Amino acid sequence: MRSSPFLQLLIGALSSFCAADSNVSKPLSSKQILPSNFKPPQVFKNVNLVRNINLEKSYPRETINVVIENVDKKPQSEYYLPFEPGTIERIGGLEVRDKKNPDGGVFKAETAEYDTY
Repeated sequence: MRSSPFLQLLIGALSSFCAADSNVSKPLSSKQILPSNFKPPQVFKNVNLVRNINLEKSYPRETINVVIENVDKKPQSEYYLPFEPGTIERIGGLEVRDKKNPDGGVFKAETAEYDTY
C-alpha cells in the first residue's frame, strides 16, 4: 500500500507536535509564602504615581513611575508591589530602577505569595 506524501507530512507533524514540550510558562514563585493576614509595613508613602500604557506596538507596554518617600525613622529595603490574582502570570518583565541614580543598576525584585486560606 502506498501512502501519499501529504499523509506522511501530516503524521510527521503530529508526531513532532505530540513529542514537543509545552510552551506554556508559569511565573517563578519564590519560596516565601506570606500568611493570609499579611499587611506590609506602612513605612512608605507614594508621593507621585504615573501610569502609562503604550499601544504603539503589537503588544501593550505598561509603565508605572512611582516616587516613594520613606516615612519611617530608619532606612528600608523592601517595597511591596501588589498584583491581583492571575495578573503576575501575564507580566513579561518587571524592572525596578532608581531614576536619580541611573548608573546604580536595577534593583533585585522577587516574587512573594501570600496564603489565601
